[in-house]
Amino acid sequence: MFTSTHFLILGICFVSAAIILYFLKKKHVNLEKMMTIMVIVTIFSELGKVFARIEVIDGRALLASEFLPFHLCSIQLFFIWYLKFFCKNKKVQDTLLAFMYPTCFLGGLMALLIATVNPVSFANPEIYEYFGYHMMMVVLGLYIPLTKQVDFNFKTLVKTGALLLIMFFFTIYLNSMFTHLTPTNFFYSAFPPLENLPYLNFTFFGYIFADEKIGWIVYLIKLIFLGLVLVTLSYLPFLLKKQIKESSIVA
Repeated sequence: MFTSTHFLILGICFVSAAIILYFLKKKHVNLEKMMTIMVIVTIFSELGKVFARIEVIDGRALLASEFLPFHLCSIQLFFIWYLKFFCKNKKVQDTLLAFMYPTCFLGGLMALLIATVNPVSFANPEIYEYFGYHMMMVVLGLYIPLTKQVDFNFKTLVKTGALLLIMFFFTIYLNSMFTHLTPTNFFYSAFPPLENLPYLNFTFFGYIFADEKIGWIVYLIKLIFLGLVLVTLSYLPFLLKKQIKESSIVA
């Protein structure tokens, strides 16, 4: 899965993300300005994706359905544009930001580690859009709590988990709708992101089921469990800090 080029690109992305976060914090960039930056990022990313991957066949220009913006990271562009131009409700804003913190950060990180673009080579122009966009997802996810404009508590954790589960379930419909055109795997609810992954597969502790549908259900359970655990862990520092603060006040 990992190559020397992949490790090199990961190193560049992590260093770049750290530098960007440093300057954002140093310049005291607020969330409104951050959303402006991310709007620009989404524009260049989607334009790059469309013109790099569109195919013209029999006089028709078509983008393969697998590149539609319904993956966990690409769907964030709808939230970014909504927060920047349309959202006026503080409660809705906080709910979306609380959701975007772990999903942008963890989703972007997983996308960088388990790169689905092929080949992972500097000669492939698609990797610049892929890694650049997901690196900025990590930056956005980490910068949301740094602004201290959102209260990360147990209630927002439950809302985030519920919203993630609802969106995950609906991708089963999306994958079924588009699979006759090109195989789609939004939220990886159809099949694992890569073959031979040690955890995300159709087996149960190495046991292969005779019925492949049962294997898929087991895979979904493992995927949902992993997602909820990672989201909870991302919230844990804030929950513990709040608990310690409340305990000190009571004492």
